Amino acid sequence: MSTPADKRARDVDAEQEIELGRLWRAAIARWWLLLVGLVAGAIIGLLVSLGGHSRWKATSLVYLGTPLSPTGSAQISSPPTQLGLATAFVTSEYAVRDAAKKSGLPAAAIRNGISTKPVLGLTGTKVGAPAPIMYITVTGPKAFRTAIAANELARLLVAQFHPYAAKKVQYLTRDINRDVAQLAEVNARLKSLQAIQARLATSASNVQLVANYNVLVSSAADQRGVLQTDLTTAQTTLAASQDIEQAKVEAPAVATSTGGPSRRTGVVIGAIIGLLLGLIAAIFWEPVATQVRSHQSSSS
Repeated sequence: MSTPADKRARDVDAEQEIELGRLWRAAIARWWLLLVGLVAGAIIGLLVSLGGHSRWKATSLVYLGTPLSPTGSAQISSPPTQLGLATAFVTSEYAVRDAAKKSGLPAAAIRNGISTKPVLGLTGTKVGAPAPIMYITVTGPKAFRTAIAANELARLLVAQFHPYAAKKVQYLTRDINRDVAQLAEVNARLKSLQAIQARLATSASNVQLVANYNVLVSSAADQRGVLQTDLTTAQTTLAASQDIEQAKVEAPAVATSTGGPSRRTGVVIGAIIGLLLGLIAAIFWEPVATQVRSHQSSSS
């Protein structure tokens, strides 16, 4: 025997089934509203995603160099000082305007999108000491132009820290060329002296001349040894200046997306919203239309 509560529950279930059936029939009858909402929502989502602004980030890795004294025995500037100067220079108005001119981006976009970060060196501490290496990052609206701006700032920074080491390379190259030329002359003279000495040694009457040439040959050999030592030292110092002292771009900037509106996501979200709106329109179409017809009938 059913109780009043069971009867009320069956009545509620029946009402729910009737309501769901009515909504389903309304959606089927006005299916074209769902289709219109779906298509319109997808189009609007696509247009919104196309109208959004993607952001791009480009980072270059710059080695500021480690300038040494002329003798190469000591470092003449500290990394923290270099990093501070580098940050101040990269964010200066001169650097910003030059990067804007080269990249075609507005100066304001570059000015607001520059960031620098030192690279920590390997030390025994947990934090690590800053090495003379830093990242230069530019965030902008265009991938190619943003990368150009970051690379231009890196080039300007290298040029700013380049003169001292460049002068050392110039002078060392000059000394090496001079030593090479003098060494060639000494080798030629030594070869000539040795040839003359060998011819004189064939006659016993030339003993004194042979002894004199021994002195000349020995002196030329000593001079060659000194030049060879100087040349090796200059070449080693030159290698250190080129590989250690000179600033350089270790890794050029390449633009990567930092996220932004996705076309596919925009289309999907727009289509879902449009479908829901079309469903709502289909459900309320008949009640609204009935009220409008009733209002028109009463007015007439």
